[in-house]
Amino acid sequence: LFTPDIDIFDMSRVEVLRGPQGTLFGSGSLSGTVRYISNQPELGSSDSVAEFSLNSPTGGEMGGSAKAAVNLPFGDTAAMRFTGYYTSVGGYIDAVQPDLSVNEDYNSSENFGGRLAFRFQPNEQLTITPRVTYQEVNSDGRNQADLFNILGNPYTTSRPAVDLDEREQVNQFDEPFTDQFLLADLNLSYDFGSMMLTSITSYTDRDILAVRDAGALTSSITGGSIGLPESIYTLDSPLDDATTAKAFTEEVRLAGGNETIDWVGGVFYSTSERDYAQSLFVGGFTAASGIPTAGLAAPEDVLFYSDLSYEFDQLALFGEVTWSVTESFNLTGGLRYYDFEESRTQIFDGIFGNDNNGTSLVATSGSTSADGIVPRMIAEWKLSDATSLNAQISQGFRLGGINDPLNVPLCTPQDLETFGGQDAWDDETLWNYEIGSKSTIMDGKGSFNVAAFYMDITDLQATVTAGSCSSRVIFNVPSSHSAGLEFEFAVAPTDHFDFSISASYADSQLDSTLTSTDAAGNV
Repeated sequence: LFTPDIDIFDMSRVEVLRGPQGTLFGSGSLSGTVRYISNQPELGSSDSVAEFSLNSPTGGEMGGSAKAAVNLPFGDTAAMRFTGYYTSVGGYIDAVQPDLSVNEDYNSSENFGGRLAFRFQPNEQLTITPRVTYQEVNSDGRNQADLFNILGNPYTTSRPAVDLDEREQVNQFDEPFTDQFLLADLNLSYDFGSMMLTSITSYTDRDILAVRDAGALTSSITGGSIGLPESIYTLDSPLDDATTAKAFTEEVRLAGGNETIDWVGGVFYSTSERDYAQSLFVGGFTAASGIPTAGLAAPEDVLFYSDLSYEFDQLALFGEVTWSVTESFNLTGGLRYYDFEESRTQIFDGIFGNDNNGTSLVATSGSTSADGIVPRMIAEWKLSDATSLNAQISQGFRLGGINDPLNVPLCTPQDLETFGGQDAWDDETLWNYEIGSKSTIMDGKGSFNVAAFYMDITDLQATVTAGSCSSRVIFNVPSSHSAGLEFEFAVAPTDHFDFSISASYADSQLDSTLTSTDAAGNV
């Protein structure tokens, strides 16, 4: 849920930078970085473009889109570019209801949004580019097909058997989803002639609300674990899942160079807040079962309640230099220093959570922090105008974090021992060793690239389902590795035809075994 799916209409290009890219792009760039570069306002140019489409999935309903972009100049020193879009995605999954009626094409959705950017260039040295992006996604249901559902068969209920087709699911009510995303950024650049100063400031605000039918999970506990009758474990169980996230980032960098040396250096700062809450409301549960559910935070009939707040701050310094040793041999070296801190406050309540029915409600809190240096070295040797060899040694990293506590009332003693005690997880780091070649062929009409790599990974972050606890926790695997080969071949023999093929082979393994031992010595 934390990576927005932005419409890429009116994009200049999409860059895929293979990883690790930790030196310049920081945390989370172990496998690489994908950059979406939107078209910028153009001075002295007036143009527009539009796109319309209609589509219909097999066995589904009609969908389509309308998208347009326009560029308007304001004299010789300013311009505006506006992009707007609307997309309707036809549903193709049917939802079977308790009375065996069918809600057809249940998962239809729509998204709409736009970008508004200005460019001000009062002189040849200074450029100011503010931009605002907004997108909203609304969906009527989830893209999920059931093979089996606890509440949709005669073995666990008195309901008739449900014969599920290829694209069907079982639910008892609608499951709407809404995602509102706002991005505002300001790009300032000043050309000193021998160097370029760039400042990029951005702010994001995101609001997500997902309603899910948690009846299958709830009934497995209220009917299976607790043993309540069917009239209770078949009650509607909507799980409201709400996330709000705000983030501010600032990066200032200075770049320059000459015939021998190219360099870039800068500072990066980010701060973010994320609030995450869940509420499982089963109306009439207490009255029907006689089980008290009201806690110090959870209202009556809310079987699970959580309110989590996270704050995250990061500061980084980075730099990279490329030295042209000879006309055919280049060396690149880079470093990034990072320092981050994360803090949390968490409240869990309800009979599925921490069951806080006492006299005081204590919010659990914690923090984690780390710092480190990430290096990269690249050597490139130009064998000819058509072929070059390259070798790279680089480090990537993924920041650590804080695990949510287990839902203790749901855990078996064995699962509590196995998955408990994991309050936080550490940074994941890897060293990447790579060698390869890039060649142009057929007088520049084609290319052939090949590479071999080996990655040595320390403290790999593995997400694990915590058995009966209805939780997920992240473990650090001390040692693991990945090795492989990649090649690409592309050719465009004419202006009207091009062909490409690529392949990769990877062998990835966990080299450590994690165990836990209980008080009786059982592993």
